[in-house]
Amino acid sequence: MAINAIKENLVLRLELDGGMVGEKQKIKAKSFSKIKTEVADENLYGTAKSLADLQDESLLAVKRVETTTLINE
Repeated sequence: MAINAIKENLVLRLELDGGMVGEKQKIKAKSFSKIKTEVADENLYGTAKSLADLQDESLLAVKRVETTTLINE
């Protein structure tokens, strides 16, 4: 039984500092979709840093969110 993984979708998610609410960190998220699934992590991170420089809030985290379909062949 061979399982094949097909990458379908990739979303770049920036998590930005939204300040503190009480004692809890507030996170503002910006998502960018329709990114090529074969992009290297280094390139994706570099793009995220460039986009974060355009924001008013400071960058807390960069997330790569992938959707993959598993097929039994």
